[in-house]
Amino acid sequence: MAIDREQALQHVLSSGDEWQSWRALKLSGDDPGPLPDLPDQDGEGGFLGASGRVSTGATGEAICHLVILGLDVSGAVTIAADWLLEARTPAEAWLDAPDDVPGTVDDPAAGRVWATASATCGLLALDRDPGPRAIDLLRGEADQRGRFTGGAYPTFAAAGTYWLAEGPKTEMTEWALRWAREQSSEEAWGPWELATALTFWGAARIPAEHRSVETLADLLSSDAPDGGWPNDVELTLRALEALDHFGL
Repeated sequence: MAIDREQALQHVLSSGDEWQSWRALKLSGDDPGPLPDLPDQDGEGGFLGASGRVSTGATGEAICHLVILGLDVSGAVTIAADWLLEARTPAEAWLDAPDDVPGTVDDPAAGRVWATASATCGLLALDRDPGPRAIDLLRGEADQRGRFTGGAYPTFAAAGTYWLAEGPKTEMTEWALRWAREQSSEEAWGPWELATALTFWGAARIPAEHRSVETLADLLSSDAPDGGWPNDVELTLRALEALDHFGL
């Protein structure tokens, strides 16, 4: 069942906070006014992660989300990118704790892979240079199927990273996207996984006609309640925004 866009946006406008309402107005084609303060961004530019702490992985994902909203030149994005560059480790990568990684975590190394893949994707989406080390370090975290250490979310981010860094025809890109496409039905991912994957891939400028984008977008749209998720305004918005970015 496809999301009834008008019904879903009306629900967001009646139940969402200022930031969510601003985005709903933007999606509806109305003038939302000046960009409000973003509730999950701290004063230095970082965004809160799954643990409730400021997280480099969450900041990279937030940048990608803002990019698909057309806010890539906003002040919020600029300070987030600056903060990420300052947060690099001496190895020119990024770190998060395992409880900062969204989804199911089965490896304690997932934190650094998630953080590095997400931060790198966010910076590359802005044409900011993350440095060469991050790309090289991530290369050793993919298995022969294309899955990156930590599972779904690190792999979504890494697929976007390698698309931007090396192009669509490289093994790292193709394997990660293929793994995500094949696992999307086998692992019965929920709407958050699907919307997050599409957010990274949208920011990475992967086209809507790519088979992996088509597969995950179809799953997200067909599994959605008619008016969105009544108890999760943010998920409803993220799904609508991802689908809208790809013209779906």
